[in-house]
Amino acid sequence: MSSISSQTKLITGQRILCSLANIGPGMAGLSLGHIRRAYEINERLFGSGSRADVSVEDSSIPVGEHQIGIRLYRPTALEAKLTMVFFHGGGYMIGSLNSHHGFCSLLAGKAGINVIAVDYRCAPESPFPGPIEDGLGAWNWIVKHSAELGIDNTRIGVGGDSAGGNLAAILAMQTFRQAISGELSALPAFQFLLYPWVDMSATSDSIKLFGKGLLLTEELMKVFRSAYLSEEDIELAIASSPMACVDASGTPDTLIVTVEYDVLRDEGLALVEKLKQAQVNVTHMHLPDCTHQFISAGKFSGKTRARLNEICDMLATYGNS
Repeated sequence: MSSISSQTKLITGQRILCSLANIGPGMAGLSLGHIRRAYEINERLFGSGSRADVSVEDSSIPVGEHQIGIRLYRPTALEAKLTMVFFHGGGYMIGSLNSHHGFCSLLAGKAGINVIAVDYRCAPESPFPGPIEDGLGAWNWIVKHSAELGIDNTRIGVGGDSAGGNLAAILAMQTFRQAISGELSALPAFQFLLYPWVDMSATSDSIKLFGKGLLLTEELMKVFRSAYLSEEDIELAIASSPMACVDASGTPDTLIVTVEYDVLRDEGLALVEKLKQAQVNVTHMHLPDCTHQFISAGKFSGKTRARLNEICDMLATYGNS
């Protein structure tokens, strides 16, 4: 496995945060409560923060027999042409509306799009396939209430980072049918995937290559996977993974961002090739100097902010196409 000292191209600010995160037992050695708190503290300290040109509205929606929270971000300086239903990352175990607040606010203001962040239930309280059920339920509710939300004149798609990218792709590529009942009320117009977790088999070379010293380590991935998947669910989860999609030709327009220093690098790159071979319209950005979770380091690093702006520009260009 590579060490942090060998990752010479990684943006300095991100390298510092990786070193801090691996002091002592690292994230993987913390209790569930401490991991969740650390994730949100990192966002408060180093994330992009709120923008003055974005309005924010919290509400809750019914999904099945329970309620989940959503947070609607709207740019106030221009009229949005896209709406992204966004699912946060965190290994299906950590993360919330607050852990990704700065990034969602940045997307809305800088890319000029509406973002609806979904606070789906996480493991171990709600393991596989609970988050997928919440994702499908939230998507269908938002589509049904698009006029009420004021987004019916926009192209509505899905997006997410890491595990949230897994959830977004499972919906957009419709691989959820093996795991849960139900149907999409409308096909997403696009999917935006940021260093997505798209192969539950956990066999790619990058897991070992970048398994130590970064914000997401091999050990932390094992913690996430064991909380989310029971032994009897593993094969079904692998079969429901986006990489297991037999016919990807019906996948909507895809904007995907991969990063070099990431245990999920190889599966993200493999998904790009899979979609291209299926003649899907793919816009791919690979960042050779970034690591997983860099979206929460904008305040800490000017070069990281520049990379975040590039992502926003990619979405803005797509929205105006």
